[in-house]
Amino acid sequence: MKPLQSILHFLAKTTLFRFAFTAAIAVCLFSCNSETYLVREGSSSYKIFVSKDAPAPEKYAARELQAYLRQISGALLPVTHEITGDSPFIYIGFQGAPGSLTHEIDPGSFPNESYILRSDGTSLLIAGGGSRGTLYGVIGYLSDRLGCRWYTREVRKIPSSPSITLTKFEERQKPAFEYREAWYTEAYDTRWALYNRLNPTIAPLPDSLGGSFRTYPFAHTFYNLVPAEKYYAAHPEYFALTDGKRQKEKAQLCLTNPGTRAVAVKTVFEWIAQHPGVDVFSVDQNDYMGYCECPACKAVDDREGGPSGSLIDFVNYVADTVAKVHPGTRIQTFAYTYSEAPPKHLKPSPNVTIRLCRYNYCSAHGIDECEHSKPFRDRYESWKKITERISVWDYFTDFSQYLMPYPNFASVTRNVKWYAENGAVGLFAQGNKVPENGGGEFSELRAWVFAQLMWNPDRNGDGLIREFVENVYGKAAPFIQRYIDMMHADVKADTSHFSIWAQPIEVNYLKPELIARADSLFMLAEQAASGDAALSGRVELAYLPVLYTKLFFYAIGGSSYLKADKYPATLAQFENILKKNRITAMGDMPDTYGNIEAFLDKVRSAPAFVSDWHILGPFDNTDGKGLRKELIPEPGIDLNATFKGKNGDALQWRPYVNEVSAYIDFKKLFDPSDYTVAYAYHNYRSDKPRVARFGAGSNDGIRVWVNNKLVLDHPESRRAEPNQDVFSVPLKEGDNHILVKVDQLERGWGFYFGELK
Repeated sequence: MKPLQSILHFLAKTTLFRFAFTAAIAVCLFSCNSETYLVREGSSSYKIFVSKDAPAPEKYAARELQAYLRQISGALLPVTHEITGDSPFIYIGFQGAPGSLTHEIDPGSFPNESYILRSDGTSLLIAGGGSRGTLYGVIGYLSDRLGCRWYTREVRKIPSSPSITLTKFEERQKPAFEYREAWYTEAYDTRWALYNRLNPTIAPLPDSLGGSFRTYPFAHTFYNLVPAEKYYAAHPEYFALTDGKRQKEKAQLCLTNPGTRAVAVKTVFEWIAQHPGVDVFSVDQNDYMGYCECPACKAVDDREGGPSGSLIDFVNYVADTVAKVHPGTRIQTFAYTYSEAPPKHLKPSPNVTIRLCRYNYCSAHGIDECEHSKPFRDRYESWKKITERISVWDYFTDFSQYLMPYPNFASVTRNVKWYAENGAVGLFAQGNKVPENGGGEFSELRAWVFAQLMWNPDRNGDGLIREFVENVYGKAAPFIQRYIDMMHADVKADTSHFSIWAQPIEVNYLKPELIARADSLFMLAEQAASGDAALSGRVELAYLPVLYTKLFFYAIGGSSYLKADKYPATLAQFENILKKNRITAMGDMPDTYGNIEAFLDKVRSAPAFVSDWHILGPFDNTDGKGLRKELIPEPGIDLNATFKGKNGDALQWRPYVNEVSAYIDFKKLFDPSDYTVAYAYHNYRSDKPRVARFGAGSNDGIRVWVNNKLVLDHPESRRAEPNQDVFSVPLKEGDNHILVKVDQLERGWGFYFGELK
């Protein structure tokens, strides 16, 4: 016997060593060489226990766990309400779970939606707090431990494995935000919202599935609190005084009036009685300007540095009155547009949540990396100093262009994390809620990424995007991902910014050459998806914004995007995709800028645009009367003459051709460009005498002379669209002189001009 073997043989004879040695080997064999199986080769001895007294969401959780384990492994684990026999168990909920799994756990300490997964290597506990915690625990186990995903309403990833192991572990989770909602049609599908752990208030989940975070009413509630149709006639003093008049509509309330306050408090108490279980009641401004300018309201606002003063003073009064009777009830109010900056001295009451709106800042970049967002960051910090409860309403779409390519993934992935790090308690991500079945530009992708980050903002946003693309677009994924990367590459620079109201002609990334490359990528994607009808449909829908861009620019003279011979097929393909996906609006106002039929009519009636001009300007329009002033000899044209412009500059006519569209953008062509006037001249050739029908559109007012005769005189403040003004004029054979004059009042400045078909 070798020396080492002799020593071990001797030591093994002692009782103490034999016990330690045996235990060590047992531990080694258990931890190193053996595995516990929930399911082994499609069979299982486990049962799923849920108490017969468990609430409906926990019983549902048990059934869903059973169904998904069967789908993954083929094994059907019985669901039981009794603990009998020698079978090991998966325990759903705290009720009935053994002490070996619940030691040092206080079930009452778990907030709603938080949960624990605990395994001792033999049994498994999935339990949580409130109405949703246990159900979210099952979803967490399926997704985080077993790899299940619910990407879209149609595309799920459920792994297939005949064996599922169980190790000893403990995991606790809770969401980063108590309120999580993504405003996309697809995100309001009940099962999708449940499995991606959103708790929307607009379309709440039923109580049988744990319910949702409930807000009542949802938003802009002043006229719900004090209805004008009920009170205005007898009490106009309850309503905002603006421009010397008490306003009945499209304004706010008089927030210092004792009668207004009495009615508002009465209404809130009625809401509380009628809607038990609501998490927060909204007492917030209407979606207009028109805050009250009466002496009492103005005095509060002057003292507090702005109109958030009278708002918070009013909301505190309501909240404090409610707290005396219902101390656990929360009140919520907006910090939005005119009330975004906090008051100087007042602080929201403890039961008041501030819903801070990030309205109309840069969407190209994350909130933490863009100087255009600095005013909002500063205001957020100021609110944080005076309240512990901030819920955020952020905007992640282009309100008027749901179908336009909108490369804002930096704000999608970075903003959620920034809000979590800065203590926000809720997040409403307003996206493109396209009626009637969804279908906005990458809306399903954004909704899924938002859901994951709202639960855990530490996840890698770019990684989530790539995971979604890979699993939803399959063989076509490489081309879709290249398209996404290409579209975002042009907006990474800190010089590139766009807003939630951006038009395709206003952004820098929708260049003709980029759209041509997008066409090529989608051609490859469609080839890769060939033979798979469902995948082809998803690729086709992702292509829709490219088609929209081509048609948009075609309608405004952008022949470099779409040639006339390609137009019929492109329009037919666009309309076919709309019909297949039941897309009935392209903006959040279906009757105005979101009207798809109006857009299609504009495309079909696109005129033969004039895009080559001689231009002259800028001239002064400080008094707003420059449109009607004769700033040069009108309508006579001398292309060689010199004129005195704004600020005394010497001006001469210069040629200009827009190669991209027919929009003559004076805002980009002239400096200065605020409160100014400019001219454009074109020699229009006709092969014979005839009557021509022209369309013009302008930002802002416009005058047009044809052959020295004034044919259009329309002072207006508006955004330019083709054919806003239509008129007919006689043309002569040969040269016809067209002079256009456009003034600028604020923001945009330019015009369209063309002959209608």
